[in-house]
Amino acid sequence: MRLLALLSLLAAPALSEHLHLGLKGGAPLNDLVESGGSISSLSSRWTLGPMIDLDLPFGLGIEFNALYRRTGYRDAQDHTAGSWDFPLLLKYKFPGVVARPYISGGWVYRNIGDIPRLAAGSNGVAFGGGLQISVPVIRLTPEIRWTRWESAQAGPLSVQASRNQFEVLVGLTF
Repeated sequence: MRLLALLSLLAAPALSEHLHLGLKGGAPLNDLVESGGSISSLSSRWTLGPMIDLDLPFGLGIEFNALYRRTGYRDAQDHTAGSWDFPLLLKYKFPGVVARPYISGGWVYRNIGDIPRLAAGSNGVAFGGGLQISVPVIRLTPEIRWTRWESAQAGPLSVQASRNQFEVLVGLTF
C-alpha cells in the first residue's frame, strides 16, 4: 500500500504536465433543430462547457468535452430545453513548437432535455481540425468540428434534430 502511495506521488507531477483542464466554447454554424412550415428553430448561437485534454506520446492525445447549449422550436408555443454533447475524441498533433496543427475524430453522445417530438439521446461521430497554440501557462485551441448524428427521428409537424452539426470552437486549457 505504501508503494502505491509513493508511486502516485511520483506520477502526479508527470501527469500534471500532460493533463490539461479548461473550457471550450464557440458557435454552431447551423441550427440544432430542423423544422418546416410554420415551425421555427430556437437554438442558441453559442455552446460552452468544460474540457479535459490528455497528451499522449507520438503526437497523440485524447480530448473530452461536456458542451451545453439551449435548443428547441416554436410552433403555437415555445419548446426549449438544454442540450448536452459529450464528445470523446482522439487527436493527432503535427510537429511544432508554439503552434501545432491537429486533426481529431471520435464518438459523441447527445442528451436533449424534455422537448416534445425530439429524441432525448443520440450518438454520432465527430471530425475536426484546428491549431494548438501554446504560450506560457495556457493553451489556445481554435478548431472547426463536424458531427454526423445517427438517423434523425422525424416527428409530426416536420420537427427533427439536424443530422449534421458544424461548429467553430475555441478551447482554453491550463
